[in-house]
Amino acid sequence: MTSGSSAALSCADSALAPARRPLLRHPLAVRCGIAFLFGVLAAGAAPGQLVERVVDGDTIIVEGVGRVRLIGVDTPETVHPNQPVEFFGKEASAFTRRLVEGKRVRLEYDSDRTDRYGRTLAYVYLPNGTFVNAEIIRRGYGHAYTRFPFQHMETFRQLEREARNGRRGLWGDVVGGTNPRASASPETRRPAGGAATVYVTRTGRKYHREGCRFLSKSKIPIKRNDAADRYEPCGVCKPD
Repeated sequence: MTSGSSAALSCADSALAPARRPLLRHPLAVRCGIAFLFGVLAAGAAPGQLVERVVDGDTIIVEGVGRVRLIGVDTPETVHPNQPVEFFGKEASAFTRRLVEGKRVRLEYDSDRTDRYGRTLAYVYLPNGTFVNAEIIRRGYGHAYTRFPFQHMETFRQLEREARNGRRGLWGDVVGGTNPRASASPETRRPAGGAATVYVTRTGRKYHREGCRFLSKSKIPIKRNDAADRYEPCGVCKPD
């Protein structure tokens, strides 16, 4: 045998020697390590929490969290105990239901985690990246709720302007006529006597006359023309 052949066999023997192939000595450990790695990756990519039920257009029930109020979006009322179902409320609730009910979502939070009613305040995202709060406004099923500051306020305001201009959802035409919210500008929607004083509450979405029963717990004065741009008139005291 030549010296070259001896060297080649020596290299081959060395390559097959157990001491030089430590991974092959512990195949179970290798497989367990790979399984652990895939488990970590899978956990990181796992879907979020299940939406068990939609309460109305801007409130949902999330598994393990409870009642979640979507930040920065306000949809017409459908379940308020002291108010009738508002225009486009059923459509807004149905849209949110189609969008998230029975699906898994990811929640993100702003500076306040809960409101005074104990509801979790959150931004809601679908696995495909859809930003649910923004989508409701963009499609015209709600408007930007800007009474309190939040991270995406200017974006939501812009989405509402685009929905109004595009006459989408509650800003568009309705069966039997034209939606007065869409056809009138804020200036033409202002009632006569715009400098008169009306009242709002700390948590309400309506403005009221002096003496209205809904002002029993809080009463904040506001000029009627300003109230008309930001709130709806009370259906009980009829301040207009």
